[in-house]
Amino acid sequence: MGGTIRRCALVTGGAGFVGSHLCARLLDAGTDVVCLDNLATGTRANVAELEQRPGFRFVRGDATDLAAWQALPGRFGLVLHFACPASPADYLRLPLETLEVGSTGTRLALERARADGARFVLASTSEVYGDPLEHPQREGYWGNVNPVGPRSVYDESKRFAEALVTVHRAVHGTDAAIVRIFNTYGPRMRTGDGRAVPTFITQALDGVPLTVAGDGGQTRSLC
Repeated sequence: MGGTIRRCALVTGGAGFVGSHLCARLLDAGTDVVCLDNLATGTRANVAELEQRPGFRFVRGDATDLAAWQALPGRFGLVLHFACPASPADYLRLPLETLEVGSTGTRLALERARADGARFVLASTSEVYGDPLEHPQREGYWGNVNPVGPRSVYDESKRFAEALVTVHRAVHGTDAAIVRIFNTYGPRMRTGDGRAVPTFITQALDGVPLTVAGDGGQTRSLC
């Protein structure tokens, strides 16, 4: 891919649900893409069509592994850190991995972006607000988070990642930004994902009653 690259993006977690759509969008925009994914929750099938397109390369590797970063080809103009288990079913199954990709993985991604002079984007989440006392949440709201609760492995992973991005930008001048993605659904989302929309759809297709947690008065921002 060397000297022919006009612009190249690295997408960690690019074989996941959201990451694979991002890879496709970047290719459509004329950007070459390297997808780094350990397939802990993503699947090679999500990028099978992209692998047939020029300018796309899949690399199986862990975003928390320094050796994987050192083996990546070329220089990048964009580093998009989307690697992280996002479904409760996944991050409760992989709690240490979730914390590690938010900490070590984010640090390594930021260091690569800084070394390459690349734009860095962190995929964060509405979960940084925890169990919010404010609806809807404004960006200036700090949240209501239990740091030792069952969801803390994901919440605190993303909160630490946001803090790391903010400090990296302040100390090193890294061109970095954070996007907080709320409840997302769409093609390639697994039926067993465990989140509300795929659960509702699967239950409806199976002709069974829809499971509504609590009193049904909750709200969601769906993307």
